[in-house]
Amino acid sequence: MGATLRHFERGEDESFEFTMVMSPLLVMIVLIAFATVARTELMPAWTAASECARAAVATMDANLGRQQGIDAALGLLASNYVNPATAQVNVTGTWQPDTPVTCSVNYPIDVTGIPIFAQLTGGAIHVSGSVTLNTESNTSRWQ
Repeated sequence: MGATLRHFERGEDESFEFTMVMSPLLVMIVLIAFATVARTELMPAWTAASECARAAVATMDANLGRQQGIDAALGLLASNYVNPATAQVNVTGTWQPDTPVTCSVNYPIDVTGIPIFAQLTGGAIHVSGSVTLNTESNTSRWQ
C-alpha cells in the first residue's frame, strides 16, 4: 500500500515538473511564431516609406512628388504581398530647396492565424514606417 501511495505522489511531482518546463517553452514557441510573422510584415513598412521619400524628393513639383511617392510606396507593398488597398500613405512637405519631405506608411497585419494574438489584438496589428528626406538643393531650375 505504501508503494502505491508513493507512486501516486511521484506522478504528481512529475506533472508539476512537466508543467513548469512546458509553460515557458510554449510561451517561447508563441513568441517565435509572432516574431516570424511580424518580421516579414514590418520590413515592408519601412522600405515602402523609404522608397516613397526617395521618389517624392526627385521632383520640384509638389503634386507630382506626392503622387510619385504614393505610387512607389504602394508598388513596393504590392510586391511584398501586402494588400495596397489596406495601406495608408501620407506624403508631406513644401518642395522648396533643402526642405524636408516626410513619407508615412501604415497598414494592418492580419494575425487571425495566431489564436492568442488574434484574441488580444482583435485580429490585426497596425504597423507604420516613416522616412524624412530633404529635397535636392542642386537642381538647376532652383538655382
